[in-house]
Amino acid sequence: MTRNKSLAINVLAAAAALACLGSASAQSNETYNPSAYVMLNGSLIKPDSKFKPADKVGGGGGIKFGLPLSPDVDLQIGGNYAESKGGGVKYHQYLAGVDALYLFAPGGLRPFVLGGIGGAHDNASGKTSPYVNLGAGLQYKFTPTLGLQADVREVAAFYKDRIPAPVDAKHSLNTYVNVGLTWAFAGPPAPPAPIVAPPAPAPAPVYTPPPPPPAPVYTPPPPAPVMKKYTLSASELFGFNSAKLGPNQPKLDEVASTMNANSDIASVTIVGYTDRLGSKAYNQKLSEQRANSVKAYLEGKGVAASRLTAVGKGESDPVVECKDEKKRPALIKCLEPNRRVEIEPVTFTKQVH
Repeated sequence: MTRNKSLAINVLAAAAALACLGSASAQSNETYNPSAYVMLNGSLIKPDSKFKPADKVGGGGGIKFGLPLSPDVDLQIGGNYAESKGGGVKYHQYLAGVDALYLFAPGGLRPFVLGGIGGAHDNASGKTSPYVNLGAGLQYKFTPTLGLQADVREVAAFYKDRIPAPVDAKHSLNTYVNVGLTWAFAGPPAPPAPIVAPPAPAPAPVYTPPPPPPAPVYTPPPPAPVMKKYTLSASELFGFNSAKLGPNQPKLDEVASTMNANSDIASVTIVGYTDRLGSKAYNQKLSEQRANSVKAYLEGKGVAASRLTAVGKGESDPVVECKDEKKRPALIKCLEPNRRVEIEPVTFTKQVH
């Protein structure tokens, strides 16, 4: 192997060591750009020593299209041309293929290693032959869209037919050094807006309530008298077939006392009834007279007349029927509950016999 070839291998080894170092270096906050890009590059070629005297370092260039497959892997497809001259002999080679790059250390400066395959055409064989290449290099981003890529690689071409003397070879191993500018078709996506937590609310002031006032001593009011509904038999109030009240009427006194003590009892209704003995007209008149007698008694005990209403209902609304009684004294006795005076409203009913 020649001295120049050893130098190229040393450069390749140094680039690989730089890539390994880059993988363990400090990380960067550079935003990943998934956009496709184009690269224009210049090349230096050091042909295999088999091609003497045209194995001197020469130059060339090419174009490639790149596509990031992930934040760590790029795919580059394109072609390259390079030539070398020596001793009046010219050697040139065309390359067209695809390379896969594995990049380390996300950031502005990213070492990588590469491998690729394709077709190579050179003037030594005069035919297109398959090739593989391996190499290492660096990518650097000046801006999110503009960058630089440099690499050194070994390109091994395999000939279908053995090249005769003076080359006398079935394959060639050329060294390339490439430097190019990359231009992305679009910038990286905008980062999501940061989520700003709302400020913590100010602590609520501590409220100290004033001492409660002393609890009032509760004295319950005396219970309000309850108005009752009284049903008083006529025999207790009046004589038979009479509308004149007897002298002592404790129940009517109780009604008068309750109404005088409670002005919220706006009014009561006094209803007089008779039994069915006699004509309806007579019984109606007698029931009205009995109701008015009770009203007059309560007025005499101080109850305002405007709070009292007297109504006579005659023999209506009977309490008992007494259909089986034949004798008049027994019938009169049986019908006694129907002869009554009711004072309402209220809640309690008392039958007086």
